[in-house]
Amino acid sequence: MALVSFTPFTDGALPQASDVYDLFYSLSAGAATSSLSVLNGFLDEENTASIGNREIEHIYLQRNSVSGGDMVAGTANLDFFTHISPNDGPGTSGIYAGSPDPETAQDHEYKVVPGGAIQFYLPFPAFVLLTWQVCWTNDSGNTEQESHMRLFVNGDPVGTSGNTDNSWNVRRVRRTMFRVATSGTDNVQDVYLRDRYKSRYWSGHQWLPLPGDTPLRKGFHSASLRVTQHEDVKQTRVRARSMKVIYFKAKDN
Repeated sequence: MALVSFTPFTDGALPQASDVYDLFYSLSAGAATSSLSVLNGFLDEENTASIGNREIEHIYLQRNSVSGGDMVAGTANLDFFTHISPNDGPGTSGIYAGSPDPETAQDHEYKVVPGGAIQFYLPFPAFVLLTWQVCWTNDSGNTEQESHMRLFVNGDPVGTSGNTDNSWNVRRVRRTMFRVATSGTDNVQDVYLRDRYKSRYWSGHQWLPLPGDTPLRKGFHSASLRVTQHEDVKQTRVRARSMKVIYFKAKDN
């Protein structure tokens, strides 16, 4: 038990409301010995001196007092369309313009993937482990026209800024359309969609904070997978995806 010693009420004396309140709960510097609130978590060396190696096992901790987690997921297909060139058919518009060069795509050229994006609340400063899975493909017939998937945390991309060639948190799908010469001709070609074999699967993880940063602050945070594609790729299809968050309380300063 915690050690509590405070001045008891005096018989015949009228106590003040503030005095009564502080005896039950106080955040003052002297609360460790003068308030009954120490019985609900204000433990000190007096309480741990008899524990071997000062190790406090999980049976002594309340649920979610030092860790927690959350997750989101989805399995329905999500189709991301860019604009369609008039040379390829009617000049209709997709949901966004894509990027002329996905390797140097700007943040606004990425679209959040529902089911692969989560907002979570940290009840205390914490270290966070993100894990995710995602599968996606496209209908590109050009090896230079790709679809990219990238991790964002609190609205910012994680990894190398600008060119994504060297970023550990970017993955790509290149062409999935293959052209094969028709038997007996040299000029006529048929197009075969091989998305089943050319889909990209990404099972990733990221430890937060990033190197050199302090633990994530108490409050709301977000993590999301976002997709962009070359402006000439008509469609990217995202299939199953999920995002999981596990957080661990940081040491108090």
